[in-house]
Amino acid sequence: MTERYPGLDARVAAFAATWDRTLPAGTSFVPGGRARRRALLEGFAQRLVAAIIDRDFDRGEGFRVGHDMVHADLAHPRVLLCSTQILREQLLAAVERPEARAAGRLTELLDELVHGFTTAMREQVAGVAESINRSERAAWRDRQRDLEAQVRHQLLHDPLTGLPNRAALGGLLAPMPPRLGLCVVNLRGFAAVNQLLGHDAGNALLLGVAQRLQVLAVDRGYHLGHLGGDTFVLVVPGTAGGDEAIKAADAALRVLPSPWPADGHDIPVAGRAGIVEGPACAGPDELLRQASMALDWARHDGAAWAMYDAGRATAHLRRHQRANALAEALAGGEITAAFQPIVRLADHAVVGMHALPRWVHPAGGPVPEAELLDIAERCGLLAPLGRHLLASACERAAAWQGHEPAPIVSIDVAAGQLRHPDFVDGVIDVLRRTGLPPAKLHVAVPERALHDETDAVAFALDGLDRLGVRVAVAQVGLGHANPTASPVHSVRIDPQLISGLARSSTTHRSNLSMATWLIAMFHDLAIAVTATGVDSRDQAAALRLLDCDYGLGRALGRPMTPDAADLLFGVPDATR
Repeated sequence: MTERYPGLDARVAAFAATWDRTLPAGTSFVPGGRARRRALLEGFAQRLVAAIIDRDFDRGEGFRVGHDMVHADLAHPRVLLCSTQILREQLLAAVERPEARAAGRLTELLDELVHGFTTAMREQVAGVAESINRSERAAWRDRQRDLEAQVRHQLLHDPLTGLPNRAALGGLLAPMPPRLGLCVVNLRGFAAVNQLLGHDAGNALLLGVAQRLQVLAVDRGYHLGHLGGDTFVLVVPGTAGGDEAIKAADAALRVLPSPWPADGHDIPVAGRAGIVEGPACAGPDELLRQASMALDWARHDGAAWAMYDAGRATAHLRRHQRANALAEALAGGEITAAFQPIVRLADHAVVGMHALPRWVHPAGGPVPEAELLDIAERCGLLAPLGRHLLASACERAAAWQGHEPAPIVSIDVAAGQLRHPDFVDGVIDVLRRTGLPPAKLHVAVPERALHDETDAVAFALDGLDRLGVRVAVAQVGLGHANPTASPVHSVRIDPQLISGLARSSTTHRSNLSMATWLIAMFHDLAIAVTATGVDSRDQAAALRLLDCDYGLGRALGRPMTPDAADLLFGVPDATR
């Protein structure tokens, strides 16, 4: 295994040492002492791991391991109980094989191990069976059956709540209905309960939740399982559509005990659910995977629940593939900048350019800007992407400064970038290297960034202002932040507000009133106003009548390549 999986042998040896320490004292009499017992356990663990990762799975290896444990004088019933428990709970994590297929194989191997162990125990007593009377033999067989049933129950049920676990999910679906719903319910803030009040309080909360959900399941004919930690699963058999699964999830979230009294505190308890509904023939593992993916969507969306959608799953997979390729694309120079004209509405003059990131994925084609920024933020690559775009934009803009009047360049900056401790220093370095005057760089920050509870954003904005860089607040008009509380030189009206300015829009009057008020207010404060998302002539005309200063949108100029921007500002070929 060492050649195929470097470090695996060492992890198996460490697990075997843990296994050895958990065996109760006085339950094994291995000749050669503890060192030999540990070596035996390491050999058994290696055999089980090899069976799990082998391409051709042989569940019979579990039977052979259980049989050999008895012949190695590890034959006490408590040895079997402790061994199956630690193998089920810790083996896969110890050898870093957490995937669902490995868990399924381990369950089958442990099932066979129990059978092999009890078979070998029966074989051992067969030699002395003649000296035991019939009643004693019957009692022995009963004890063996009870032990096997106890171990099987342990393998298929959560030790805290007693509910069926992930390995028992297939059994919850028997007999298989034509369609079913699956709801994975996860508690929000459970980790904080454990950290602040201790694991006893966390366990008490889990038991309380399990009891509430069990009452619901019995009342409505659902099946309930505990997947571990703070995650439960409801199986809704015989569904006729997604609405039934959604109702089950909603009912589960409503019965959560909130607030939960613990150690003199009232703990608010809330949950999220991932839901899937469809043909049962997809199998428990696939349905659980889909419901877990929907649960991740609910977390990301900040929603109480999310329904599995094949289209979104495909998009999720595409984003995952693009996320894996983004770091390489950044290093390889595949991320480029496009430039969209910023137009003075009074005379249609182009006063500058807004830099936009562009990435053409080799397999998936052009990646939309919003998706690119979302992927970068999820992967922790927002800062390097922002630095790359800043450097590209400033390098181009520096070459435009011979044009009269000298144009500006603006870039969007996310709150996460502003919080980075080296953000302002990075801007200083880029301006120094490119020679672009600080006043010609406009940094647009989203309005919601002004809500930041830390001082990091305010510190960065103050640093930019002292440097001479112009700060613009974007997406103004729909939020509740006060841009005038920060060093702001201009604002950008949210595209949603601009979209309603067209005469054909049902919100024309209300949006027009709001835009009129905003533009007048910021002009009174000597703050310039730029309208973003100006995509029609009607919108541009309305904004000119409202005395809006600048505009950005398809109706005023589409994004262009860096070379096209150079030509617009008269940069000669030799300079480019």
